[in-house]
Amino acid sequence: MELLFNYEDEQLTIQLPPTIDTSNAQQVEDTINNIINENNGFQKLVLDAINLNYISSVGLRIVLRLSQLYENIRVLDVKNEVYDIFEMTGFTDIIDIEKVLKEVSIEGCPIIGEGFYGRVYRISPDTIVKVYFRGGAIDDVKRERKLAKTAFILGIPTAISYDIVKVKEQGKECYGSVFELLEAKSLRDLVRDNPNKFAEYVKMHADLVKKINSTTVLSKDLPYAKEATKDWMKTIKGHLDENVYEKLEQLIETIPDVDFMVHGDCHVKNILVQNNEPILIDMDTLSKGHEIFDVVAFYLTYVTYEQVDPGNTKRFLDLDKQICLNLYQGIFQQLYGDRSQEEQAQIQLKVETLAYILFYSRALIYYPEDENRRKFCIEKLTDHVEKLDSLAY
Repeated sequence: MELLFNYEDEQLTIQLPPTIDTSNAQQVEDTINNIINENNGFQKLVLDAINLNYISSVGLRIVLRLSQLYENIRVLDVKNEVYDIFEMTGFTDIIDIEKVLKEVSIEGCPIIGEGFYGRVYRISPDTIVKVYFRGGAIDDVKRERKLAKTAFILGIPTAISYDIVKVKEQGKECYGSVFELLEAKSLRDLVRDNPNKFAEYVKMHADLVKKINSTTVLSKDLPYAKEATKDWMKTIKGHLDENVYEKLEQLIETIPDVDFMVHGDCHVKNILVQNNEPILIDMDTLSKGHEIFDVVAFYLTYVTYEQVDPGNTKRFLDLDKQICLNLYQGIFQQLYGDRSQEEQAQIQLKVETLAYILFYSRALIYYPEDENRRKFCIEKLTDHVEKLDSLAY
């Protein structure tokens, strides 16, 4: 028996035959072992199941023995009927087994939501797909699904993906997560099309932020937003006066270390509304930490980008500049309206400082030739550090 295989980048991939049962199991196992013996030194073992239509109990035992010998083993491109066999026998609990991904067309489908890394399309009256248009490996998509489940279990209203698919967007191969959402509209659409209900939508937005930021998360799967901010700081090192940079580092350390949930990108295009209930659809930025990190996120979207790129809110959110400013100010008042004017001014200064750190980092990564963005950030950060001794509140 011959089986196709490939050895590249310390990964050995072996293609399984269409059937593994009592008639050929011994030959299949012997052939796999021969391939392994002739290509030792690999770090990852992949069994390619794209051609596998049936596997019996003797075939399952082959896979089990391989998993006992090689810790880093995966079975990829498994057809639904074969995956059901793996799942019923408990193999999916002990081995990384991935279904073959079907392809979904988004041609002509309306965009109903959008974050920094993904766009959400409605592909049927009851189905949407989030497309990761900025890239992202399959493991990144799986991670977001896991984070969404974590949030859902903790009571955060979020959509749970039931499938991962392949999508071609603007000629680029991307991954997508499929969700079932009946008659849901983005909060952006509601804000835009129903100005008479603006106050109601502001409160809905703010209440969702409050719920997120008051939810305790003990899971180790969620990183700390504060640590992510330190990573952003590394990007701007050398692009700021050394004293300003050091002061910013000190300020970041003053942010309280808490285990509350942070969404990280909670704006009107990442919130769908179904039966008058908000549902989050973009969970890849989920983390934990102080509430300031979520306020920073929607301040960036509603205010900061517009400051250096006039028309940004119209292009990205399809909302006028003033509506976005009113959104931010309305949510801020819902969150901090019970504090004194002086306290509110200090909180706003702290929010802006963190926002400009993130904005500057993104500017250096995505717009390295844009001198206006760089100058704007340097001026703002230099001014703000002089007025602050702490980012805590």
